Order: sequence, then structure tokens, then C-alpha cells
Amino acid sequence: MPNRLVLAPALMLAVAVTPALAEPVDTRTARDLLYRDDRAEVTTFSTEGLSDQDVAVLSQVAQTQKYYAAVAYAPDEGILSEPTVMSANYHSVDAARAAALAGCNERRNGGATCEIALEVRPQGWEPRALQLSADATTAFNDEYRRAGGTRAFAISASTGLWGIGRGDHAQEDALAACQGDAEVSDCAIVIAD
Repeated sequence: MPNRLVLAPALMLAVAVTPALAEPVDTRTARDLLYRDDRAEVTTFSTEGLSDQDVAVLSQVAQTQKYYAAVAYAPDEGILSEPTVMSANYHSVDAARAAALAGCNERRNGGATCEIALEVRPQGWEPRALQLSADATTAFNDEYRRAGGTRAFAISASTGLWGIGRGDHAQEDALAACQGDAEVSDCAIVIAD
């Protein structure tokens, strides 16, 4: 499941954001598009106002997170402040960035808007037509691919949630699993067989 980690005096987890395909792909196409779920890399961006030690600590924490993830911070307040947020385990880097920036900007006390300090992406990342979080990729490999017959995989662009459906009502079941008990309205089928 996606999460948002507030990296400030208190650490906490919450839910997050992500995009979907226009048309579903089949298992073979999905397998070729998806990255390995166990290999990630950290990319550092703007670090204005951060010490080398701050960047090193952030990078160390980020290496323990599942892709796609991003850390946003308020440059005027520093990394160890309330606005610093890490959003992790999304279906795309854009969704992780959006969640981290939104969380950070909600918490900042004026001054410059939040910036992205770093991202966690699959090793060798480049944009692809289908991207899933590390957890969703594991479920695709361990559950979805091994299931035979009619099946569907749904993801939510705004929350990073996902679901799998099988049988005659595979698509409806995948959408229902993606929505769960949450008020999620944007689940979409991205893989169907």
C-alpha cells in the first residue's frame, strides 16, 4: 500500500496518489513493461538549504522505501521541520511527487513553496506506459500472473491503491478490490486477460 511518511520531529504514515493507462494491456505486455520489485535507486534533486549530512540522512532513509517515492521539504524551514514529507509506494514518480508536495505545502508556515529533494524509482527507471508500485508489482508477479483464466488488475490514480479480480466478473471485482472501503472513485483497469 502507498504511504506518506512525515519526516519531521514526529514520524507518521498515511495514504497517497498515482496515474493509470487509457487502455488495459495483457499479462505479457505488462510483464515486459514493469520493473523488478526488489531493485530501486535514489535520485537527489534540489537540496538548497540542506547540509551534506541532511542529504545523506535523507538518502539513507529513502533507500529503505519502496518505489515510487519522493521527499518534499520547505527550503526556508529545513529538513527536520514539520513540512518535510516522504510519499512512498505509488504507481508512478509523478504521483509520489504530487503527494509529497501537497503534504509538504499543507504543513509549511509561509515562505518558499516546497521542493522535491529526492525520489526513489526502480533501478534503471525511464517512463513507461505501465508503472506499478513495488507492492503492486509483487502482487502482479506472485498472484496475478500465476492465476489462470479471466482476470483483471485495477489501480487508483489518486490513492495508489490496487486490486485484482478473477473469473466472470474479473473487472468489476478488481475495481471493487481497488476501491475497498475507501472513498476511491478513480480505480481503472490497467491489465486484463
